[in-house]
Amino acid sequence: MLVTRPGTLAEVQRLVRTEGEKLRYCLAGFLDDFYADRDPVGRRARIADDPGLVQAGDGRCAGREVPIPGGIVADLRLDALMGAIGEHLSTRWRLGPAPAWTDDPARFLSRPWFLGPERFKPFLLVESPAAYRRRFIFTEAEPLRRIGMPRDGRWWAYETMRTGLVPQPGEIEAPAEPPPAVGLRSMQAEHAVDRPDLGRLDQA
Repeated sequence: MLVTRPGTLAEVQRLVRTEGEKLRYCLAGFLDDFYADRDPVGRRARIADDPGLVQAGDGRCAGREVPIPGGIVADLRLDALMGAIGEHLSTRWRLGPAPAWTDDPARFLSRPWFLGPERFKPFLLVESPAAYRRRFIFTEAEPLRRIGMPRDGRWWAYETMRTGLVPQPGEIEAPAEPPPAVGLRSMQAEHAVDRPDLGRLDQA
């Protein structure tokens, strides 16, 4: 399957809202580039821009359902999911405080949403990262796994729990240092994100 490669999380939502792209593949392409970018400042810039709210959109996506892995997501859920992704990436990879847009009250659900089969609910309740759980979204411990994801200690802990695999000496990657405590606008000016040609495709 060919994958679109948006350079920022805001671009992911733009493609879904206005171009009719599938969220699953846009998000996969974004994550591949996010993980390939080992500079914390560059990663921070990729999630900094507010994607906007689908539920308050221009009518192209608002009011309709968007397909995602495991089912269909409507406006309120998509807005909450994007907030969870932005906050989780910031926390998981030590990028400093989550972008302010992720804390918009419109990005929180009032009813639980489980991203998995009924029989998995007990596990999802326990495993869900805080960024998801506090939005009433319940998922696995590493919801944004990709093959290129850095294999740090947390990755290996979850992999061992899931599959029984254990790391060999030297296989645990050291976590990246957090970005310097400077203003976000300064970081974006000094480390502008190169948005890849949307014609660049890769295998999912």
